[in-house]
Amino acid sequence: MISQYHIDHQITAAELRQFNEDGYFLVKNALPPEMTEKLEVKVDAIHQFYLDRGYDPYTKSALTAHQNFFYPNFLKDDPIFIDLLDWPVTFPKVWGILGWNIYSYHSHLIVTPPRPADADRSPRSLGWHQDSGRVNVEMESSPRPRLSLKIVYWLSDCSQPGRGNFYVLPGSHLRDQIEKPTDGSLPEEAMVVLAEPGDAVVFDRRLWHARSENDSEMTRKGLFYGYGYRWLRPKDDMTIPEDLFKVSDPIRQQLLGGGTNANGHFSPKDADVPLKVWLEKHSLI
Repeated sequence: MISQYHIDHQITAAELRQFNEDGYFLVKNALPPEMTEKLEVKVDAIHQFYLDRGYDPYTKSALTAHQNFFYPNFLKDDPIFIDLLDWPVTFPKVWGILGWNIYSYHSHLIVTPPRPADADRSPRSLGWHQDSGRVNVEMESSPRPRLSLKIVYWLSDCSQPGRGNFYVLPGSHLRDQIEKPTDGSLPEEAMVVLAEPGDAVVFDRRLWHARSENDSEMTRKGLFYGYGYRWLRPKDDMTIPEDLFKVSDPIRQQLLGGGTNANGHFSPKDADVPLKVWLEKHSLI
C-alpha cells in the first residue's frame, strides 16, 4: 500500500542527475536484513526445486549445481515477491523517472553459483548488452529511447569483486554501440558495482552491462524488477494467479498489468492508472 513512507523516499536531485548522466545509481540498505533473508529463503526454494529435478525451465535443458539459473515470471510464486513491486524505498524512484503510466513488464531472478574448480579460467569477454532485444534493432531514434528501467535487489554479498558482480559502463545508455575487446579484457571505463545484501541498483535499460564470473565460495543471488510504460508488451508470461491479483490494492493491480481495456494502455483514464490519482491527491504531480 502506497503511504507517506513512499513520499519520504522520492528520488532526490542527486539520484536523478546520476541516473540521467551515468544510467544507474545505488540505493544502500533498500531492504532490511529480515526481508532480505526471507526473500533469499524463497529464492533458494525455487532454485532447489529445479535442481532436484535436474531441469532448467527457461532453457528447457538439464540443470546442474554449477550452472547459472535464470528464472523469469517469478512474481506468481509468492506474495512476498509482489511486495517489492511498490517497495517504499525504491518504487518512488521509478515514478520519479518514468512517471505514472507504468507497470512491471518483466521480472526475473538470477542465481549464479561458483564456477567449478576445473573450469576454464582463460580471459574471455563478458556478455555486454543493452536490455530489450529487438527494440534496439528496430527503433529508429539515436540514442535509443529509455522506455524502461530495472531495479535489482541483491540478496547475496557482492561487496567484493569476483563474486559474479554486475559490471556497467557509466554513461553508455546514451550510446548505441560500444567497443567490445576480443581479448577478454574489459572495455575502457567499465566498472564493477559493489553491493551488500539488501542494496538495490536502479538502472536504465539502455545501460551497457554484463555479469562477470563467480570465482568465490558464495552463490550470487539477485531479484530483477523491470518497469516500463503500460503500452509496452509484457516480456514475461505474467501468469499472476487471479486470487493473488484480486487481493492486491489498485496500484499493485496497475503494476501487475491491470486496466479497463486495451486502449487504456495508450490513452489511460483515471480508472486505468490509480497511481496517477494517488500522486495527484498528494500534490506530487
